[in-house]
Amino acid sequence: MANWLAKFTSLDYKAHLFISLTVRLALVGYGIYHDQISSVPYTDIDYKVFTDAARHVLEHKSPYDRHTYRYSPLLAFFLIPNVILHHAFGKVLFCLVDLVDAILIRTIVKATLTEYLQFTGEGDKNQNCPPVMGRNRKKSKPNKGKKAEKKSADETELTANLAMIIWLYNPLTVAVGTRGNCDSIAVFFVLATLYALQCQKRYFLAGLIHGVAIHFRLYPLMYSLTFYMYLSKFSTYSLEDRRKSRSNSGGGVKEITGLSDVRIAASRKPEKKTIFKKKYLLYLVPNFDQIRLVQGCVLSLFTLIGIFYSLYGYKFLFETYLYHFIRKDTRHNFSLYFYLQYLTAWIKNVGIWQKVLVVLPQIVLLVVFSFRYGLNRFSLNFSVLAQTIVIVTYNSVLTSQYFVWIMAVLPLCLWQIRMTTSNAVFLVVVWFAAQGAWLLPAYFLEFHGQNTFLFIWIQSVSFFCANIAILGRLIMFFMPIKKKEA
Repeated sequence: MANWLAKFTSLDYKAHLFISLTVRLALVGYGIYHDQISSVPYTDIDYKVFTDAARHVLEHKSPYDRHTYRYSPLLAFFLIPNVILHHAFGKVLFCLVDLVDAILIRTIVKATLTEYLQFTGEGDKNQNCPPVMGRNRKKSKPNKGKKAEKKSADETELTANLAMIIWLYNPLTVAVGTRGNCDSIAVFFVLATLYALQCQKRYFLAGLIHGVAIHFRLYPLMYSLTFYMYLSKFSTYSLEDRRKSRSNSGGGVKEITGLSDVRIAASRKPEKKTIFKKKYLLYLVPNFDQIRLVQGCVLSLFTLIGIFYSLYGYKFLFETYLYHFIRKDTRHNFSLYFYLQYLTAWIKNVGIWQKVLVVLPQIVLLVVFSFRYGLNRFSLNFSVLAQTIVIVTYNSVLTSQYFVWIMAVLPLCLWQIRMTTSNAVFLVVVWFAAQGAWLLPAYFLEFHGQNTFLFIWIQSVSFFCANIAILGRLIMFFMPIKKKEA
């Protein structure tokens, strides 16, 4: 089994793209057949909404004439071939975007890992990766020859391929795309932004893509402060090992950066633990790179908003943006807050406390993660991962398709999460077990009409706790460095 798995993962990445595309197209075909013979459709209900909106656009009407269409008009334009060619066109498009996402994941992992190896002096200097800023990058030892460089390149290639495989063969991502959900496109814009930031170092372009990402789906807005901090002049290439530093005498921290001299503070007194520091205000003062990022984002976002507002008016603004700030979903979903919304659905004046309860915890966590990980250039991908988990877990509405946002950025930093296989398997089992426990009372409510709302809420609390525990373990085992130093 191990040999077969090793041979499978060692296949050329193009073979994996072909295999995964074949699987996806087969499922698209099966979905068409299943919808014809079964009363429970394989196709996501949102896909019909997308298609109806595309039909309205084709007839020179507003896509928002279709009830419950609350997406960017771009999606309706993308899916016009659903009406004029074949109703499965959109599913095929989403499958192809899945493959593009996989290529971006592979490219980002390969580039960031190569940058790390070059910084530490372990990698091949001839690999295609932007140079690391700073003057204190470790130099390769003279006795490291071509064999060591080739081994390093092979390991980088294997790690990048594994990250791509995790996305391509993930049952959740395969199912969501073939059922007709558009989140693969939203994921594409997020990954493209990370690619422009880390691999291309083209910050205005990154801002342009980030603006499109926010327009298409609102959740990438939460990454803005992280991207901004990543380009700060205070951002460093830090190899700090927090677990190891805690064992140092006096609680000092050993830090190596590429932008300043090596600083060793082993005898320094431990800093007061707080998430708020006055110096963070200084970090917000923009530099030229940050200005270019913001300019690109504002340009693309407000251009798209202006174009579609002129076409569809206030209804575009409300359905695409404002609705998501006031949205309430009293139907059962994974969210911790669904039962609260269900019980207060008919109360007109709930009060500001409910909104504060829902929004404030995630806002605090997003800001903390932006500073904690955004200021380390080896931690950008993990910062996005941690923030995505927070966005999904604390959201007032939580459905399975939102998990795709997590699955897209998780492979980017798996090589930095130093966790044993047994620990990883345990966390996966806990996550799926928590979902299964939720699905049982939801099944009795949906298909048998039994009043199981209270049990669903209890399982929602359990699922929330499971997600927070997993996030805590990921933070605990995350290290910017690849392996323990001798």
